[in-house]
Amino acid sequence: MRSHAPPSRGIPPRGSHDKPRHPFPRIFFLVCVILISKVGVLLSEESENPPDSSPKYSATLTGLESEPRIHAEILERLVTFRSQDEPPANRPLLARQVERDRQKLVDIMKSKGFFDVEVTAGIEGAEQTLEARFVVTPHERYRLDPPELQLEPPDSRFHPPAWESLDLHAGLPAESARILLAGDALIQAAHDQGFPQARMIKRRVTRDPQTHRIQTRFHLDTGPRVHLGDVVIDEPGEVDIFFLKRRVPWNRGVPYHPKRIEETRLAFTGTGLFGVVRVRLAEQPDDRGLWPVLVELKERKPRTWRAGAGFSTDRGMEVNGGWEHRNLLGAGERLKSDLKLGVRTVTINNTLDIPDYVQRGQNLKFSGKLDRSVEEAFESVALELGAGLVRQVFAPGGEGSLSLHYRLSEVLDLSKEDKTSYSLLSMPLALTLDRSNDPLDATRGWRLFGEIAPNLAVTGKSVHFLRSSNKISRYASWSETPDLVLAGRAELDVTLGAEQNDIPADNRLYAGGGSSVRGYGQQMAGPLDDSGRPVGGRSLLAVGAEARYRFTETMGGVAFVDAGRAYTTVLPDWNETMLVGAGLGFRYLSAIGPLRLDVGVPLERRGAMDAPWQLYMSIGQAF
Repeated sequence: MRSHAPPSRGIPPRGSHDKPRHPFPRIFFLVCVILISKVGVLLSEESENPPDSSPKYSATLTGLESEPRIHAEILERLVTFRSQDEPPANRPLLARQVERDRQKLVDIMKSKGFFDVEVTAGIEGAEQTLEARFVVTPHERYRLDPPELQLEPPDSRFHPPAWESLDLHAGLPAESARILLAGDALIQAAHDQGFPQARMIKRRVTRDPQTHRIQTRFHLDTGPRVHLGDVVIDEPGEVDIFFLKRRVPWNRGVPYHPKRIEETRLAFTGTGLFGVVRVRLAEQPDDRGLWPVLVELKERKPRTWRAGAGFSTDRGMEVNGGWEHRNLLGAGERLKSDLKLGVRTVTINNTLDIPDYVQRGQNLKFSGKLDRSVEEAFESVALELGAGLVRQVFAPGGEGSLSLHYRLSEVLDLSKEDKTSYSLLSMPLALTLDRSNDPLDATRGWRLFGEIAPNLAVTGKSVHFLRSSNKISRYASWSETPDLVLAGRAELDVTLGAEQNDIPADNRLYAGGGSSVRGYGQQMAGPLDDSGRPVGGRSLLAVGAEARYRFTETMGGVAFVDAGRAYTTVLPDWNETMLVGAGLGFRYLSAIGPLRLDVGVPLERRGAMDAPWQLYMSIGQAF
């Protein structure tokens, strides 16, 4: 019987299949070893340079003591000086930062005309007491030689401005910004002279190290001189094309000027009919050699509904609404209808504006107003009809008007318990100048309004008198995005030609209320009768000041002081004490304008006749 020895351990039996070992365990083991070693290195580096052990350093700059303006600019622009409170993690990183700033410093000095400048920079001292030192040797500053201008084509009708006007005359420091700005100014001058395609072909600067002078040569291609042709309007919508073309503020054939293109855009934007207005010059002239002006328009919806509300302790709740059609007959005719309902007033007011009447920029305006008022001094029902011309003057923001108004009213004078009917014809001549930056929330600029209105008696109960009204306001701030705005206003109104009692009670002058002397009730800042009712006056003087502070993008506060009163005399009587009110307010800056809430107190309170405080709520600033 044949026996078989067992196979040796670890050696597969003969004839069995050899299976190769899988490499994954060995690779996994090697990867783990590498990762552990990397983590160890990172931990050791972290222990050597913990986050709070960045090297503290100081920085100095020497060699520019004779150029304080350049010295200050460099301190602002170099990272090494700006980031001393946030230093790099270690000394090698700081050294790289210093070297980058050294190169930047050289570039800055060359841009200032120091082309031979030498700058050394380095780090001195031990860890935590390092000093980054920059040493500048500026050498002599290069100066400008008389510049040269080459025109293409050579017979161009372009008349270049004097080099002195471009701040580029001989002898000035050869600063690169000066040369670049002069080149841009040459192109702009060409545009202003009717060359819209002007471009700078080459700007060549030659440096002479022997004389330390810079020679600048400009090569300007003016392109063709352009005269404007027809205005081509794309997609005017429902607006009459002839009305739009009449609004163009120049005649065909005039030389091109950038302002004429902008004036064209403003002419169409000013109609209020379009949400988008784009104006550009055609790429080629027409058959007559004139260049058409292309206008692209996107029409707005012509109708608008409005609604609002207000409240004050002296007048109660008031709601108002309105409807407007900005293109009633297709030529920009604007019909507005407004309704105001309150505890003390009901007013319906309608106006129709016909633009560009007879000539461009002149509007014909019709108005009709029905008013029912219950005031502290009187109760009245009045119908007023008017027509007038309104024309832009002293643009931008200037408007002059001459109108004719007829007013028929029945007035109950509460002081005398006398009801009288009046019929007056007035002819107001007014001038408005608005140089403020926002009609609802001005932060800069000023506004001025003046009006002279003779009033002629039509019926026997009425009297002749002349009314002059004058208002001015001023706004000031200290930055482009102001948080603090100071605003002030003044008003002076006078009445000539009639005695106090002969003037209709609804035509007398009154002060007090949310738009006048806050802290006093409506019409209460003035003379009162024995029962405490206001009697109005023939003159009025009022001043006010506000400090408006914006806490956030949408919320702000106001502190205000108002002073004024009405006087029975023709001119303000300085022997009578002005009534003063003061208070605080809150503003919510909404998309439709500031929502106003003011609380005012009378500082010259006249016993029970004046409430201890007044509350006012409305849309828009007080002035």
